[in-house]
Amino acid sequence: MAVWQVCFNIVEKNNHNNDEDICFWNNEPDNVYDITFLKRINSWSKDIIQYGELQNTCIELLIENNRVIEVSIKLDLRNMTKDLLINIINYIASLNANIYYQNEIIIPSTENICNIIRKSNAYKYCNNPIEYLNDLE
Repeated sequence: MAVWQVCFNIVEKNNHNNDEDICFWNNEPDNVYDITFLKRINSWSKDIIQYGELQNTCIELLIENNRVIEVSIKLDLRNMTKDLLINIINYIASLNANIYYQNEIIIPSTENICNIIRKSNAYKYCNNPIEYLNDLE
């Protein structure tokens, strides 16, 4: 993950997995591949279906035994647009899913994703890269 990206997982709404397995999907949604707003790209792994470039906004579907078992999203804050954000929220909603970020289950909404972004290191980096890097020391 790049310093300008916020990464989170998409989890089943009624996920009854323990904390260790919370990101794993028990039931693959019918429309999990319906990602029309990002171009499908050849992945670095045979077990991942990737939409969008790795260094930009992308969605990765982890495949095991020919079914999706995990969905992750990386948001590139360098060129995030309102339309892209709405497409991502609509995609998550179409899966009847929630966001899993920093050990919290979060309902997908513009306000909630904007809060995730504002609290992220990627946001701090994009706002002021030099200050962010100086704070690392």
